[in-house]
Amino acid sequence: MAFWAARGGRKDAFPGADGSTITQATPPNINATATPIYGANGDILEEESTGVIKVEITTDGIVGKDNTSLMYATKNPLTFIYNSVIPRDWYTDTEMYQNNALWANNVKTNYDPCPKGWRVPKDSELTYGDFFAETFLYYIQGNQTSLESYNATNGRLYNQTSWFPTAGARRYLSGSLGYVGRNSSYWSTSINGISVKSLDFDISAIHLSYPLNRAAGLSVRCIQE
Repeated sequence: MAFWAARGGRKDAFPGADGSTITQATPPNINATATPIYGANGDILEEESTGVIKVEITTDGIVGKDNTSLMYATKNPLTFIYNSVIPRDWYTDTEMYQNNALWANNVKTNYDPCPKGWRVPKDSELTYGDFFAETFLYYIQGNQTSLESYNATNGRLYNQTSWFPTAGARRYLSGSLGYVGRNSSYWSTSINGISVKSLDFDISAIHLSYPLNRAAGLSVRCIQE
C-alpha cells in the first residue's frame, strides 16, 4: 500500500503528479504539476494552483516558542514547510530540537501517515532484505501444456517482484515536485543522524538505507501492523 508524499515524521501527506509519469519526466528533473485538491464544497483549492502552499521554515510564525513548527503544521496540513539550512527538517531549524519519536521504529504513532491497521515500515522492513539492482527476472522460452493453462515458463515472474512507482519527490529546498517518472524514494522510520533512511532508486540503480533530509516529501509504502 503506497501513497504520496509524506515528510519525515509528519502526519499529513501531499498529492502526487497529475497525469502520466512519462510526460511529467520530460526533460529530466522538470517540475511536475501536482494533482489538484478539492475543498468540502467541491471547488478546487486555488492556493498556488493546486491547493498546496509552500513556505520556508524561517518565515515568521512558522516556528513557535517550543522551537518547532509542529503547531503550525498541525493547523495547516496543506502547507509544505521546506528548509534550506541544516538540519533541513520541516519540524525545526535547530538540530538539538529534532524529534526522532514522531515516527517510532517499532510502533505506530499518532503522526504515522498510514491508515488504521497500517504503518510506515522500519528500514529493514522497507527493503525486505531482497532488493537487487539486477535485470527483471523473466523467461523467453515457453511451452504451452494446454489451452488456458496456468503453468507456463515464459513471461515475467510477477510472483517474485513488487512494484514501486517512480513518483518522484518534493524537494526540501523549495517544495517543488520533480523527478517524476525518473526516480523515487520511500520513507522508513529509521533515523540516520539528522536524516531518515529511505529506499531510493532510479532507472539504473537501487540505494538501500539511503539517508535523506526530513524536509523532503517522499512516498510511503505502508505495511500492515
